[in-house]
Amino acid sequence: MKLAIVIITYNAKKWFNLSIGSCLKYAPSVPLYVVDNNSPDNTASLIENEYPTVYLIKSANNTGFAAGNNIGLKQALSAGAEAVLLLNQDAEITIGTLDNLQAYLETNPKVAAVQPVILLPDGTVNSIGNSFHYLGFAEAMGNGLSLAKAWSEIYGQAESAEPPYISGAAVLLRSAALRQAGLFDEDLFMYHEDLELSLRFRLSGWHLGIIKNSLAIHHYQPERSKRQIYFMERNRYLVWLSYFKPATLVCLFLPAVMAEFVMLLTALINGWLGAKLRTWNYLLSPSARDYLLQKKRQLKTFKPYRDRTLLRVASSRLSWQGDIWYMQIFNLVSRLAWRLIFPFVRW
Repeated sequence: MKLAIVIITYNAKKWFNLSIGSCLKYAPSVPLYVVDNNSPDNTASLIENEYPTVYLIKSANNTGFAAGNNIGLKQALSAGAEAVLLLNQDAEITIGTLDNLQAYLETNPKVAAVQPVILLPDGTVNSIGNSFHYLGFAEAMGNGLSLAKAWSEIYGQAESAEPPYISGAAVLLRSAALRQAGLFDEDLFMYHEDLELSLRFRLSGWHLGIIKNSLAIHHYQPERSKRQIYFMERNRYLVWLSYFKPATLVCLFLPAVMAEFVMLLTALINGWLGAKLRTWNYLLSPSARDYLLQKKRQLKTFKPYRDRTLLRVASSRLSWQGDIWYMQIFNLVSRLAWRLIFPFVRW
């Protein structure tokens, strides 16, 4: 299987030695495409000087995570790559990471994407696959737990499994699946683009995977800017509204209203109320309407699917800030609402 690696950089001079260095160390013969999203901190020039063997692509603008990855993916696919590893600029692979992911794809021809276990630098889990809430929220599973505890709680004794969706921080994508389902949705810019692509893989008849014997390390910093929070909330709604039928959205209206009150309270407490209100402003705009209409038309080109099938793997609780008293109440009500509503979603 012919492989390639794609890394997107933006203001990455603190990190790129980790990501690029690990790829050149553990996968030296694999073509490495680095797409720099017009970094103001001179990242592109630093990479050019320090790593002359990589294929450096300088984007004229910051096109975002989705479009930036698409630039690299198109280059890799046109060069004949049969699978492409996407790796965050602040992540690194370890010995055997790519070999084990490749072996899994080769022995599981129906799998479109397989991710390694993604650890934090302290050895705890960042992601063993990602989960999505039935209201569109997305989360990394197992975050902050030990690998043994997180894996056993979610997957039991299996050495590989199928997560609800794959993390874009480190994942090996099958080229044939990308050609069939399409690349990342560039309108999302950043956040939820890996969830949206995973849903499209499922609609195209593909499966997803995660394997325990492949590790990557993510030097993740959880601080969020107001701009990042805006995209997270905006894209949560865009994916949720575009993939599910009106009847489903009507059934979920009351839980969605409850979630909005929770998000407003959280925004007020944490100082990003403006970002939350900007989300509403966008969702009421002609741009949002046009996106949703176009996306609905695109999804009709896939074989007919049932909302129930996609929602079968959805979560009914959020671990995000789960120790706060009102989040505990939200999770309690959310689980109860899902038990009552899901049996009626027969379409």
